[in-house]
Amino acid sequence: KQKTVRLASGATIKYDKLVLSPGVDMMMDRVEGLQKANQEGVTVQAWKAGPETVLLRKQLESMKDGGVYAISIPTAPYRCPPGPYERACQVASYFKQFKPKSKVLILDANDDVTSKGGLFKKAWASMYPGMIEYRPKHNVVAVDSNKKVIKFDVQDDVKADVLNILPMMRAGNIAVQSGLANSNARWVNVNYINFESTAAKDIHVLGDSIQVAPLMPKSGHMANSHAKVAAAAVVAELGGLEINQTPVLTNTCYSFVSADEVVHVASVHQYDAKDKTFKTVPGSGGLSAEASKLEGVYAWGWARNIWADSLG
Repeated sequence: KQKTVRLASGATIKYDKLVLSPGVDMMMDRVEGLQKANQEGVTVQAWKAGPETVLLRKQLESMKDGGVYAISIPTAPYRCPPGPYERACQVASYFKQFKPKSKVLILDANDDVTSKGGLFKKAWASMYPGMIEYRPKHNVVAVDSNKKVIKFDVQDDVKADVLNILPMMRAGNIAVQSGLANSNARWVNVNYINFESTAAKDIHVLGDSIQVAPLMPKSGHMANSHAKVAAAAVVAELGGLEINQTPVLTNTCYSFVSADEVVHVASVHQYDAKDKTFKTVPGSGGLSAEASKLEGVYAWGWARNIWADSLG
């Protein structure tokens, strides 16, 4: 094998070790009519920041008061477990101030809220009574872009004014096209001790694209932790040293349930050499007791620090 990477510019780079973070891509083909609806701008996913994020905002701003915003959530795993519920809160916060007759409809393919369930439900009931409706076990199978209707495998159709459809997700295209996504052609299997791909030696894969260990979320903080373990292992291996046999990962995720009130979840994950995976440390981490503005201050502090740590 040549151990080279070809860039979009056409340039080729040789490597001894390659660290790859492919991110995720949307499995649009799993929902009938979704690709067409998304291309037409009738639906948005806005889960990969960019033009669709702006389009979603414009659609919410132009929606009549009394309209319905629907967000669908795919079966886990997906990028940022609490993210869709946080987005629902933010849309409701906007509606509460500017479009108080409007409604937020959460259509969840999962059996229940996948992260911080009690905290989110408490916020919905106390901050947005009658505005947010949560419907579990709603698996989207089709979208009618002409009628703005969402269809499910079991439940009745839903019509909404703004359709925010999140399909199932998989590792980013480069991981699939290169054969790295060797877990059901969807996620990348890695050796957790150094995050080396099981499909290709000397390629280390990080972040949302990997097949996660038990209770390991696909989060930004977790990806940052992956990177530190992988970097230390790569440096050790290149220097002919033994890699750390007891790496530890941490995760913290803050969610804004209003413009300035926040809840969090945190966890610590220790590598288990016997089972060759990461396991949560008993008694570590935890949840907020309730939403607070003080945690909002902490959230912004966390964000600034992890941006500086990751991006320089």
